[in-house]
Amino acid sequence: MCGIIGYAGSKPCAHGVLLSGLKALEYRGYDSSGIASFQGDQIKIVKAKGKIKELEEKIKDVPESNCGIAHTRWATHGEPNEINAHPHKVEQITLVHNGIIENAAALKKAYEKRGIVFKSDTDSEVACACLAILYRTEKNKLKVLREAAKILKGSYAFGIMFEDEEGVLYGMRKDSPLVLGIGEDGNFLASDLSAFVRFTRKYAVIDENQIVRITNKEIECYDKDLKHIELKTQISEMDISTIEKNGYDSFLLKEIHEEGKVVMDTIHHYMTQSLHELSKTMIDLKKYDHLYFVACGSAYHVGLLAKNLIEKYARIPCNCEVASEFRYNSPILDEKTLVVCISQSGETADTLAALRMVNKMGIDSSAIVNVKGSSLEKEAKYVLPTLAGVEVSVATTKAYCAQVAVCALLALHASIDHLSSLQIHTIEKQLLKLDTYIHKLISDTKLDGFVSSIINKKNVFFIGRGMDYALSMEGALKLKEITYIQAVAYPAGELKHGTISLIEKDTPVMVLISDEHLVDKSISNMKEVKARGAKILLVIREDLYHENIEADEVIFLPKVSEFLQGIVSIVPYQLLAHHIAAQMGCDIDQPKNLAKSVTVE
Repeated sequence: MCGIIGYAGSKPCAHGVLLSGLKALEYRGYDSSGIASFQGDQIKIVKAKGKIKELEEKIKDVPESNCGIAHTRWATHGEPNEINAHPHKVEQITLVHNGIIENAAALKKAYEKRGIVFKSDTDSEVACACLAILYRTEKNKLKVLREAAKILKGSYAFGIMFEDEEGVLYGMRKDSPLVLGIGEDGNFLASDLSAFVRFTRKYAVIDENQIVRITNKEIECYDKDLKHIELKTQISEMDISTIEKNGYDSFLLKEIHEEGKVVMDTIHHYMTQSLHELSKTMIDLKKYDHLYFVACGSAYHVGLLAKNLIEKYARIPCNCEVASEFRYNSPILDEKTLVVCISQSGETADTLAALRMVNKMGIDSSAIVNVKGSSLEKEAKYVLPTLAGVEVSVATTKAYCAQVAVCALLALHASIDHLSSLQIHTIEKQLLKLDTYIHKLISDTKLDGFVSSIINKKNVFFIGRGMDYALSMEGALKLKEITYIQAVAYPAGELKHGTISLIEKDTPVMVLISDEHLVDKSISNMKEVKARGAKILLVIREDLYHENIEADEVIFLPKVSEFLQGIVSIVPYQLLAHHIAAQMGCDIDQPKNLAKSVTVE
């Protein structure tokens, strides 16, 4: 969600390092931005609603500085406007914040009685006031931060400046990510590596409840008891080209084109030639009687695919639940249960909260996660990484495909005793050709004729059966996310139970058919909507198509094993959403109201 970048060093920061960092953080989603920098013994704050270019224009006349903090805000408390934008300043304290302060309302009332006049509607300004109140009587800054951590409830990652200590930044975190960059010309504080990777690849992750003090020359790290601890530094392998468009019109389109490589990189992490290699790289599911897949958004749709495959072939009962509901549904868990949490960022608040609940109960947990060093990776018992690299577009494409690939391998490993030698051999051959299948779909899929059928329509439907329904849910989500067109997915057989009443002349319906056992029933459902005037886009496995099938446009999928179908079937729907958004002039990479990493519940 919100983005943080801070810098203390010898480089000009307001127009250089900080602005560059904010632009790198745009992908997280935001509605306003701001910069605070030291100007002698004072801190100058500039804020703007809208895109970073608005802020860039406003800071043109701001003198340069060598120390400052900056922020991109995704509104949670208070509407998106300049007043609510970060940084916030109360007395000697200037602060940027990711997360939510849950006891902000009660604290605000108490602080108003102590003379604080609040300017914004944000919980972040309340956190700033908390520090200011404490600093009135306690001048040891580390002790102030420690005491604030005892008072503030909720989640936070803070970048902090004290006006009486020029050139110094402080940081602290709880349940929201914060990383440090260690450079030759200064040091950095950020919500993720992309903010400073252009300047240094050397970094360290701040652990829960730690406090850091950052200057031009050094970074000091302290635990919750203010004992000095040594930072564990690492070297980032992030490819800077992944956060550049490289000639594509959008990051989304670029990332769709990267899917073949990402899927193969992920598969080769677990196996090179033989499925039997998975015995060394995958979790042994035989010791579990039940699996729970817990995730949000697109990752939840991945969990539905995994549930379908594992139940069908490995015969292990599975549940798949939305992470925000999981903790409140009183799930039945025991020592024979494995909970698999799926998250691209590894910082998704609801998914992380579910993992922590499971760990506290002593239940085995696993994380399918893309970000090395993330909270989910650190706290899960087992980790199954995806190798998608940095995904900049808010709407996930390549990270989704990498997650589906990991779940396919997990299901294959769990089911291998139920597969014949011929089936195993066929799947192995197809696995090693997945990039070819994906590239062909991207190159050959022609959607121009159908795009105009969807633009300006009030309802768009996606239908499918079995795994095709789960994939239809992801297709509908992609369309909603970046075009703002209302799109809904339904099990094809459920249409007659109410929804078919919404089908009228020229209503766009996307039909996905990849299961040979369900093809006849799916075609019957397609005919039902066609008879009511629907405009049909049929995405069908090439061997299941025949000329008597009536559709307005047809896209052919390669015939691959059901274990791999989910990886290729989604590509046409991703392209469809992109093409429609492009024709509508939508902000494809940064849709309104959305954030890349949802770090608040």
